[in-house]
Amino acid sequence: MLETIVRAFEPADMPALRVVLAEPAIAEQYDMYAGADGAERLLADPYTPAAGVRLAFVGGEPAGFACAIVLPGPRPWAMLRGGVRPPFQRRGIGRALHESAAAFVREQTAVPGVAELALAAWQPIESATAMVERMGYRHDRWFWLMRRERGAGAPAPAWPDGIRVRTFDGSEEMLLEWRGAYHDSFAENYRFVAGTVEQDRRRMKQPGFRPDGVLLAHRDDRCVGFCACVLHPTRGEIGTLGTTRAARGIGLGRALLRWGVAWLERESTLPVTLLVDGANEGALGLYRSEGFEVARTRRIWARPA
Repeated sequence: MLETIVRAFEPADMPALRVVLAEPAIAEQYDMYAGADGAERLLADPYTPAAGVRLAFVGGEPAGFACAIVLPGPRPWAMLRGGVRPPFQRRGIGRALHESAAAFVREQTAVPGVAELALAAWQPIESATAMVERMGYRHDRWFWLMRRERGAGAPAPAWPDGIRVRTFDGSEEMLLEWRGAYHDSFAENYRFVAGTVEQDRRRMKQPGFRPDGVLLAHRDDRCVGFCACVLHPTRGEIGTLGTTRAARGIGLGRALLRWGVAWLERESTLPVTLLVDGANEGALGLYRSEGFEVARTRRIWARPA
């Protein structure tokens, strides 16, 4: 019987982590980690501590991974991600990786008081559903990946009266404006992630971050909306789009969305996508009216930490 080891990631494990993330079954679930720099993307995430990354080995061969995305907010929570390469499945490795990552969340002190653990998976994946329910997780939410046909004739943004827009220049001033508008826009949303300016600075250093893919909208010298686009290895995404409460109902969200679609189509040949909370009827209505259709379904499970 070959020895199975689950342990914390070390810098010398980069080749092993790349092997695991390149596994087609794992890349299908975690496309943000796909490509030659997938391991770097994972480790550069400001909410994913390197100390919480776990690797499994069977007879010295990389078998699987897990990581903990620890998210601050009014009720801190953590999203656990992971996968096991098909030749090593059904040996209890997935559960062992999960328990090791969950233990890290309970022991870490950077974000105290983590209340819940969450898991997510693109559907259908019946094996994952059975496993997570055995570990005490229960259904929490549906998210939809929506996709828009490229070149479908997106209208140019029609900016509301009094709105002026500026591309993000990386300055501290604009970073603080963006952070303030983000808090105002999403503070009441499902699983709001508070974050900090320091974490924003780290995100700007991630592979693939493009300052010109971020647009801020101002009214009366105050940032009231933003759109941030992301280029993943396999798709382009409207990563975050928000309007402050005082600037809703004037067409600003639609204008920002159209700007984001145009940027993604101009800067890449990738599919144009966005991820939306399945319970956010207002956002769903906007996206559908702009030509987006549901392409994939992501299920979220949760349990007390």
